[in-house]
Amino acid sequence: MIPQLAAPSPSRPARPALGRRLPGDAGALTRSVTSLSLKIFKVVALSGVLSSCTTAGAWLSGGDPHHAISGLPDAAGWRGSVAAVAPGVPAPDPSSASPRQVAAFFAGLTDTQRRRLAAADPGVVGNLRGVPYSLRYAANAGTARQRTPGRLLGYDPRGDGRVIEVFGDLATARHIAVIVPGSGWDLGKIMHTDPRSSGQHNANPVVAAMALRAEMARLSPGTGTAVVVWLGYDAPEGIDRQAARSERAVAAAPALTAFLSDLPGAARITLIGHSYGTVVCGHALRGGGRADDVVALASPGMDAGSAGDLGTGARVWAARISDDLIGLTPHVRFGGYGHQTDPITPAFGARVFSTGAARGHGGYYSPGTESLANLARIALGRTADVSIAHPPATPLR
Repeated sequence: MIPQLAAPSPSRPARPALGRRLPGDAGALTRSVTSLSLKIFKVVALSGVLSSCTTAGAWLSGGDPHHAISGLPDAAGWRGSVAAVAPGVPAPDPSSASPRQVAAFFAGLTDTQRRRLAAADPGVVGNLRGVPYSLRYAANAGTARQRTPGRLLGYDPRGDGRVIEVFGDLATARHIAVIVPGSGWDLGKIMHTDPRSSGQHNANPVVAAMALRAEMARLSPGTGTAVVVWLGYDAPEGIDRQAARSERAVAAAPALTAFLSDLPGAARITLIGHSYGTVVCGHALRGGGRADDVVALASPGMDAGSAGDLGTGARVWAARISDDLIGLTPHVRFGGYGHQTDPITPAFGARVFSTGAARGHGGYYSPGTESLANLARIALGRTADVSIAHPPATPLR
């Protein structure tokens, strides 16, 4: 619940708003300045309290104290592993080889050599574009410290960690949904997910993926589907300074764009971002990310003024649950903070769909809700069956 302001005391008349005490243009100007000031204040307030390891100087400069890790794990030993497993065969450079070159390299190995290489250097084999899906799954299964309900197409335990978890047969699926989580998610939280939990209050992406695929199967039995949780980036740690800025999303976009381009060409792709994940999706789309439909859930903005600014031919959808406090986000860009236009507003131009009885920031995939049914309809390409929000959703005030 959002607390209500107390009514003014009967013995003391309420003072009119500042803009209303000034006539004509002066009042309008003052109201505009006051509104902008409040938005700027909310940008700073929403970003939260600085962590103990962050200096005030870093806050003002927008510097990120988090050091992202580049490259693939175990890359240093890659050439040696290839030489030991397949003497005389040139090893593709993990940092520059194209997926086609990588695929050709693995196609030239025997089954025994592929398995030995996956065991010798799982960090590269399990994460390198162009490696057959089955081999990546096997390499990551041997490295991951926890068992998961899905299969790991990517696994990097360094730093906050990165993970790509697949539900369904990605190679043969006709419809693929890719879920991009937002702030507060890292490898540890993903890997320790209890698939029996509801995910109602924490936007649990693994539970979301399982619920979405189950709903797709209910609506279209026998249709080949797959749902992917893509946490191939360093998400902001929480509702903090980095969540109000775009650096993490900009850094993530090339990897998401590349992942989307590697998906089977015959499959229909739905890209679904949640919260800060929608900012990542926005930058990936502008970078040429492939999708047939794009969904912005609980979005603070996609760093775009309108759906047209995303530069995509995909249909753009948006939704926000009525009591989701992300609606308090100020949609303004100031000093590097904020993510621009609210995707659920008419000015953005997305198709806003109904969430029905879903509740909270993490309730978009709750079983039995119109929200989950609409997501499944979009992912199946049944866009004519999607229930549109009437009247259109509005931001919290």
